[in-house]
Amino acid sequence: MTSENPFKQAIQGAAFSFISRPEPLAGDLRMSWGIGILLISLLYSHGKRGSFQKLQFLAHAVRIREGRDDVRAMLRGDIRTSEISVRVEPWLNRAVAFAHGLKLVNVAKGKSVTLTEKGLEVARAIDANSDIFVEERTFLAEVTRKLTEAQLTKIWRMEDLL
Repeated sequence: MTSENPFKQAIQGAAFSFISRPEPLAGDLRMSWGIGILLISLLYSHGKRGSFQKLQFLAHAVRIREGRDDVRAMLRGDIRTSEISVRVEPWLNRAVAFAHGLKLVNVAKGKSVTLTEKGLEVARAIDANSDIFVEERTFLAEVTRKLTEAQLTKIWRMEDLL
């Protein structure tokens, strides 16, 4: 039986092989990236814990160089808190849910997230690997402890606009 489709004729009986390749997917959609950023953020936070307000702020700022630069400028006093871009990052909520399921974090009353012992081990292992999260780790190590809840409240409420 002869096929009328020339493409089908060309591939009939041919040998095929497939190689798995990474998909081009934005970092914030990769759960390994999101969980890693969450764990490092908590590692550098006071008491290895952070409010959702703080984690959301860091999650948005850490994504791109301009966001990181703006936060550094705000902490130096070069720009006002109202000039900082801020938004809720859906990937963070997924990362918290997965990390909680993996017993890497505890969630207290939906208001704060804390590293567990297992989470602390994983966060330290990530932090010790100098080949991954280079820019993100540098940024989080520099700013996480400096951010106060009062500053974050001011940023989220845009109090400088009043």
